[in-house]
Amino acid sequence: MKYYKVKAKCGHVRRGKYILMDFYVKAESGKDAASIVRQKPRVKHDWKDAIESVDEICEVEYLNGKAQMRTNLYFAVTNSSEQRRVNAIDDEAVVSREVPELRKRDKDSLYFLKMNKIIKKDLKARLAEVI
Repeated sequence: MKYYKVKAKCGHVRRGKYILMDFYVKAESGKDAASIVRQKPRVKHDWKDAIESVDEICEVEYLNGKAQMRTNLYFAVTNSSEQRRVNAIDDEAVVSREVPELRKRDKDSLYFLKMNKIIKKDLKARLAEVI
């Protein structure tokens, strides 16, 4: 078994925002360590880029990191309400996620799509009358 420090994006800090936290795990490989951390509570499960980095560390650093995790209030609370009540996170540590803006369709193209639909429906009705 090897020891890893995994930096992951964690949630419960407002919509579209995250906080970077370090997790210390034992695993066979870095890939295994990343998958273990990804399944932990508070990690952004649905984000493809939830794992920021995976670094192999020594046993002493692993034990120190585990001790830091136990004393960190963010990992001690069980829900976001309790987290706000005890001020478990620092507001400067919260990072906004940069999401590319969605491409908007032209109003003209929407108009033409609707008109095509209406015209097709009208043509079908006229054909039904003739047949």
